[in-house]
Amino acid sequence: MANIGKWSLSTVGITTVLSDTQLSALASATMSAAGSTYDNSTNLDLYVDLEVNLPSMASTPGGGAYVTIYVYVSEDGSNFPAQSAADLRLTTTQLLCSIPVGTGSSTQRVVARMIPIPPKKIQFLLDNQTGVALGTSQGSTVKIVPYNYDLNAAP
Repeated sequence: MANIGKWSLSTVGITTVLSDTQLSALASATMSAAGSTYDNSTNLDLYVDLEVNLPSMASTPGGGAYVTIYVYVSEDGSNFPAQSAADLRLTTTQLLCSIPVGTGSSTQRVVARMIPIPPKKIQFLLDNQTGVALGTSQGSTVKIVPYNYDLNAAP
């Protein structure tokens, strides 16, 4: 009997890649510090769903507000690029995705789906382009759910 392809969640599960430590009170037009290293060199997951959770904003974002997620990729497994925020914004080589943010100051929870990730160690950064600062110590996070496509799944 032939096998069929099925989605397969990674054994890693939901992983916080940016925490309130990096995101608390992040000013508009400011890049966060890089989060802890996510090691995809072992699991070799193909995709992630990425959730940005901003429990509160300092004030109400205007129309066209967004956040952009960038990644630093370690080509040798231990060293990461040291690009400035201005350099990251000038090129799309480290761009992972841009996510629109609503115009309310209440909780913003947005998910970007099926984003390809490299089979290497990576670090995530958030660029706040909402026009307002993020909330202070409100539990802002960026989380990922990694997964694959299993071509050897039983019917």
